[in-house]
Amino acid sequence: MEGKKVECEMIQYIVTIIMGTVIGYGTNYLAVKMLFRPKHEVKLWGKTLPFTPGVIPKQKSKLAGAVGNAVGTSLLTKDDIKSKLAGEELKKAVTEKITEVLSTQLKDEIMTLSKLDEESYGEMKGKLSVMLTKQIMDSVNAASVGDKISQETAAVLMEKVQGNMLKYVVTEEMVKAFTDHVGRKVQEYIEENGALIVRKQVDKKIDETEANSITELLEKVNITSEKLEEKISEYYDKAVESAVDQLMSKIDIAEMIKTKIDEMDVDMLEELTLKVMKDQLDVIINLGALIGFALALINVGINAFFG
Repeated sequence: MEGKKVECEMIQYIVTIIMGTVIGYGTNYLAVKMLFRPKHEVKLWGKTLPFTPGVIPKQKSKLAGAVGNAVGTSLLTKDDIKSKLAGEELKKAVTEKITEVLSTQLKDEIMTLSKLDEESYGEMKGKLSVMLTKQIMDSVNAASVGDKISQETAAVLMEKVQGNMLKYVVTEEMVKAFTDHVGRKVQEYIEENGALIVRKQVDKKIDETEANSITELLEKVNITSEKLEEKISEYYDKAVESAVDQLMSKIDIAEMIKTKIDEMDVDMLEELTLKVMKDQLDVIINLGALIGFALALINVGINAFFG
């Protein structure tokens, strides 16, 4: 009889320990689940049951506001964004990329920026050539090159004949008649052939220029790649300073994050939370089992000692 009694007590102790462990585990498991469930109010006889909906569905708006304020005022401030954008690593990467882009052929750069195909670029280049040729020819015609040549030639000839016997034979009227004729011929030649000659030279210069890059063109006027990178870096700093100030004056990060969380479905919010905190929540549940086991063990020990 005594042996059966001891055996029964042992079974009772074991059952108590198991029950304590299960209750501890189950309590914490239920508490974690009640963070998200139930998702909606549960009513009984027209009254809302306590703890419904779950903590997070019920307090989602407050949670969204708290997270938004934390991020907007402490974690992602204007100064944080500025310091990140103005960091040497990012600034260097941006500067090098811009310099690399400027190092491509001018033709390729124009086609990329203007979204032109080869045919459209050819048409644009042709129009540019015609426009430049016209402007040059308008300038030449406005300068009255024929008249200028006539006047200058007459002056030179008159100067040449002043110191010898020819001054008695060659009169100013004769010189003027000759130089006027030369001037007219030059003007006629310019009017008839000037545009064609100028157009060929313009086309040649455009072809030479488009084969260069912006950096090569700048180097021809003594602006080296180092100076260019220095300027780009300087303008980058100014752009960051200005752009971040303007950006932050137009957007409210705290409100934006609050709205995003508010708009989230509870299932999505639960999935996101579990992705971030699954290990920690599992620890809490397992800790419940451990505490239940320890309390049950203490209870068994007390009963055994005083029993």
